[in-house]
Amino acid sequence: MKKPINIDDYDKVINWSYTLAKEYVIKFLVPQGVLSSRKFEEYKKQNKYLPSNFPRRPDDYFKLRGTWKGWDDFLGFPERKFGEKYYDYKTAMTVTQKAGITNSNHFRNWKARPKRIPSRPDLYYKEWSNWQEFLGDNYKKEKKVTHRKLSESDIKIIKHQLSLGVQGSVLAKHFNISEMQISRIKRGINWKNI
Repeated sequence: MKKPINIDDYDKVINWSYTLAKEYVIKFLVPQGVLSSRKFEEYKKQNKYLPSNFPRRPDDYFKLRGTWKGWDDFLGFPERKFGEKYYDYKTAMTVTQKAGITNSNHFRNWKARPKRIPSRPDLYYKEWSNWQEFLGDNYKKEKKVTHRKLSESDIKIIKHQLSLGVQGSVLAKHFNISEMQISRIKRGINWKNI
């Protein structure tokens, strides 16, 4: 009879087989809510426990070994078939339009996006044409961000703030300029004499 593996024993594994990795994931990660590749990425970003030699990119690791069977199988859901978890194109379009989404940026920041609508419908759906069609009457073009010209005193203030350790992104937002402008000021490009 096979002796069950204790969680501490997983740290001793050096070369993970697909079967052993799948067993670990189903036993310890799925109960914690890791039910998709996205949830696995979130789990890693939160620096939660994974055995020391566990593949951090299991899909790549096991594809190279020819044993990868997909995230659904790896997480213990072999009956889920790829493509069935998302709405069809028409349904996704209707749900998105009813939610009042106005452009691609608004869509990307849509916190209440149903799980059955892919995060990148433009890449997922074969029927995809453009955002205007997908969003229908709600569609509004994204406003182009215009940046202002800086005065000599602005440059001096920015240089001083950078020397104090203020982040470039904060300064860019405050002065309504791009982070690239901040980077150029920091490196002395175009404003050496100021």
